[in-house]
Amino acid sequence: MRIRLSYGTAVKMGLKKGVMKEEPTTAYIMLGDKCRSNCSFCAQASSRKKNNFLSRVLWIDYPLEVLKNLNGFSRICFQTLDYEEVVDDLIKIIPILPRIPISVSIVPISREDMIRLKKMNIDTISIALDAANEKIFDEVKGYKVGNRFKWNAHWKALRTARKLFKNVNTHLIVGLGEKDEDLIEVMLKLYNMGITTALFAYTPINHGIFPDIERYRAIQVSRYLIYRGYTNFYEIDNGKISKLKIPKYEKNVIRGLPFLTSGCPGCNRPYYNERPSGKIYNFPKMPNEQEVRIAIKELKDYCKVEF
Repeated sequence: MRIRLSYGTAVKMGLKKGVMKEEPTTAYIMLGDKCRSNCSFCAQASSRKKNNFLSRVLWIDYPLEVLKNLNGFSRICFQTLDYEEVVDDLIKIIPILPRIPISVSIVPISREDMIRLKKMNIDTISIALDAANEKIFDEVKGYKVGNRFKWNAHWKALRTARKLFKNVNTHLIVGLGEKDEDLIEVMLKLYNMGITTALFAYTPINHGIFPDIERYRAIQVSRYLIYRGYTNFYEIDNGKISKLKIPKYEKNVIRGLPFLTSGCPGCNRPYYNERPSGKIYNFPKMPNEQEVRIAIKELKDYCKVEF
């Protein structure tokens, strides 16, 4: 069996020479040679001719044995493609890994397969919704792109996972055509279910554009406040955030915490959505004072902000 490592993971392990502006805190491992799904936003879609990228990250092929020397990471994250033997392969690989927390990002699987993975001491399972409403889900990863995935089935899988695993996560992509209101409503629902949300900025492959950084900042702050337990912090006008009311004791907003990479504990995903020299959507470490000032200005350029 062979696996693929993200470029940063391979460099940090000493398997590849390279320079990194920020090291990954999580080891990212991809399983599967070819994905049978055809999600329109994904570089691993079955219709793509080149499959060595996921978002902006290069993934490099290695023999399974390299994982025996997987040290210096706080977490291991499996990015699994959609293929029939994926659960069996995970069960074969996990026993050779060091005893650090493991996350698995996977398509909806049966309850029986979830139980098999739980027995392997996986601490977090992630089942990505990606889209913020059913219409867009169907368009980008449902029947309209030839996939078998259904919106309600993804939610059912998340509810099943929530009963079995310590931590359950999902992904939401900003910039697929949704409204701000869609994102806030789905994040509130996920929060009330006890499911965490990792935010991603849409990364164009053959079409589309990156979401406006100003809008992304407003969604990041909204996500942060939702997962702090707030519900009445925003105003919506025609589907768009028109005002954010930041509680005066939420000083972490002006310190930059909402602008960090969101997802599993210990995950920083350096430059997954962006070039190191470009606009940073998800900061891999706490932004400095200048970066925070810019991020707050971007936020205020999008909507009214009341501190």
